[in-house]
Amino acid sequence: MAHVAFRQASRIFDPARPPAVNRVNLEIADGEFLVLVGPSGSGKSTAMRMLAGLEPVDEGSILIDGQDVTEMRARDRDVAMVFQSYALYPNMTARQNIAFALENLKLPKGEIARKVQDAARMLELEPLLDKKPAAMSGGQRQRVAMGRSIVRDPKVWCMDEPLSNLDAKLRVATRAQIASLQRELGVTTVYVTHDQTEAMTMGDRVAVLKDGVLQQVDEPTHMYEHPGNTFVAEFIGSPSITILEGVTVKDGRALLGEGHRLDLGMPAGFAQKVTDRVLVGVRPEHWEIVSRTDEDRDDQCVPLEVQLVENLGAEAFAYCVAQMTPDSTVSIRQKRIAVRLDSAKDAAPGDVLWVRPRSGAGVFFDPETEINLEYL
Repeated sequence: MAHVAFRQASRIFDPARPPAVNRVNLEIADGEFLVLVGPSGSGKSTAMRMLAGLEPVDEGSILIDGQDVTEMRARDRDVAMVFQSYALYPNMTARQNIAFALENLKLPKGEIARKVQDAARMLELEPLLDKKPAAMSGGQRQRVAMGRSIVRDPKVWCMDEPLSNLDAKLRVATRAQIASLQRELGVTTVYVTHDQTEAMTMGDRVAVLKDGVLQQVDEPTHMYEHPGNTFVAEFIGSPSITILEGVTVKDGRALLGEGHRLDLGMPAGFAQKVTDRVLVGVRPEHWEIVSRTDEDRDDQCVPLEVQLVENLGAEAFAYCVAQMTPDSTVSIRQKRIAVRLDSAKDAAPGDVLWVRPRSGAGVFFDPETEINLEYL
């Protein structure tokens, strides 16, 4: 186990272009499971490879347990890597793949056998130890790759999208197994994924990257409820948050709806941080359906026309288009608004739902910087 620190760490592939990883400052506690998440090209895999010694650090430094490893070779850092592609030797059995690194270290045969057996028992690989990768499923191969890392007793465990090649059902099962295993071993772990569901369910903390720049590092639930900016708000959560642009601020209140009568409950003091407009984020579960008919609605609601109902069994979502008045200053960034339903039977394409955000549920952002007003 080890404490890891990125200190203004950058990776520059082309001096004429922005850095792939741009001055990242990040502390990872001893035994912590940190998830690096972001869209393709955000620099998350590059940052992890810099930690493992597979990419150079062009500016800044990386420390493991207080020791500067920036110029240290990968083999000397005591960092184990689990790759997306498994990277198993096809001509070796599972037992031989797991033992390979230990044999290179010239450990006694008895110790190697014990470590391999312990890892196999932990990962439920005992029946597969004498099989070659070609005879295994994707999930089994990934567990062998994990076993190869476990037996090394590394200071830091790096995983680069290890579940991306698995089918949906196996991803869920293996996700739970990795999280449980990490907690059992207590190894400091950096896990890279583009899947925000993996990030939310696995990590002690989540670090969001965009274009090589660290956007926010926080516990998953707190990040979901208090995103640092609109990018984090839109990236974390599925279906995505709705961003309302051009919401009027008047007399310290953020107002929406016909005649701007719907008060969105902006906290006191936020009005001093903006002028006459504010961005407002509303999660799908925070829309309250007031009426499904024009007769029962009131003027503090917004009409939404249902285009699609997504039935997921345990829950359902309606994807809608807002029916704004011609003189409205408000626009919807994502064009469609997702609203969580109590049941898939509650709406059908073509229906009109009269909705309003639940009191105090909105997230308010500066219209210029798009930073959450909580942090300004």
